[in-house]
Amino acid sequence: MNLLLVSDENYAMQLTVLMTSILNNSYDDFDEINFYILSNNITNSSLEKIRSLETTYEKTKLHIIPNTEIEKKLGNIKDKLPGGGNTSYYYRMFGSSILPNVDKILYMDVDIVTNGSLIDLYNTNVDSYYAAGVIDINETGFKEELNMDPNDIYVNSGCLLMNLQKWREDNIQDQMIDFINKTTNKELLYDQHVINHTLKNNIKVLEPKNNVLIHMSVLPYKRFMGIFRLKDHVFTEKEYNEAHTNPLCIHFITSPWRRPWELNCKHPYVDLFFKYKDLSPFADHEIKYKVMPKSYMWKAAINRFIFTKFPVKLAAYMNKHNILDLKWLLG
Repeated sequence: MNLLLVSDENYAMQLTVLMTSILNNSYDDFDEINFYILSNNITNSSLEKIRSLETTYEKTKLHIIPNTEIEKKLGNIKDKLPGGGNTSYYYRMFGSSILPNVDKILYMDVDIVTNGSLIDLYNTNVDSYYAAGVIDINETGFKEELNMDPNDIYVNSGCLLMNLQKWREDNIQDQMIDFINKTTNKELLYDQHVINHTLKNNIKVLEPKNNVLIHMSVLPYKRFMGIFRLKDHVFTEKEYNEAHTNPLCIHFITSPWRRPWELNCKHPYVDLFFKYKDLSPFADHEIKYKVMPKSYMWKAAINRFIFTKFPVKLAAYMNKHNILDLKWLLG
């Protein structure tokens, strides 16, 4: 199994927790597990801890790739990108050229923890596709922003099974850079937008358990579908309930429920994160929680209440018009 992970020093601990969860759940199902880590200046002390996983898990092979070459490729388009200068979100776009001898790879954001073996996910046939992923919960609104067709596929790019061979054959990397160069509205150039706009309908849709966002864990099916204005065929109730009760990949996105390494985390799987942290080389690492203003905590509580208790149509309206987004929460 080949895995592509991207991290800077700020997320070195989360990266190692993810790797530990993968190795504990998938180790027996593969002859070899290759981690290709695109490093955005991870420190030597953190890299030493990460490399210790090769000793602990003998079938593990680590490939630490510095960001120098990717940053050169991004040089001409950096100024066009949103995100306050942090370009590491875009590194996955260059997997096909950075890893010329790898044809298939599973990309995962480092704010994920696995809860079972990845063998079925990794063995998904993507020979005819550029990638496979889970439909994003905000796909309706995002497709409206990008002026995509309602029938186009828009996935969450935090967990992508990528067919790098097909990316190379069809020059997908160049197509993404071309889209960035031709787009004048920065709001349309977030990494996930670029990936989805370029790959469009050549994406295989995976069951939601393969990339479970917080809202799937806390909201019942009908309420979830209503608030996010999703059509019934996007997630069947059976698929959703499987993700709700038995998630494979738990994605700790920024949300009013907070994340395990943030103060006052309300995420239902926070204990699972710390289970793997305690098994990881960062077991003794003390998390320095950032103290948040009381106003932020109140806003987070209000957002959680709206998502879980407000009438669905009203909550859907507020979500559609960005009343529940993080700009309000952080303001």
